[in-house]
Amino acid sequence: MAKEMGRWPKVDLDSGIEEVMLSILEWLGEQGAGAMIRVDAERMRDGQPAWTFAASGGPLDGGMRADGASVA
Repeated sequence: MAKEMGRWPKVDLDSGIEEVMLSILEWLGEQGAGAMIRVDAERMRDGQPAWTFAASGGPLDGGMRADGASVA
């Protein structure tokens, strides 16, 4: 696994998850977990929560999934 490489951005906590999303996904990968963030255009057109975060493997026993109306 890679050691901390100073890639963590300085984050304005009011700006939202979008600023750190790739760093979080990379960190999860370093922990042995597979993870993704996905947007589904069909669900968006239907007024359903279009964003999905899913992760499994590594330290996550059963995996996890969350759907939402925004990436945040």
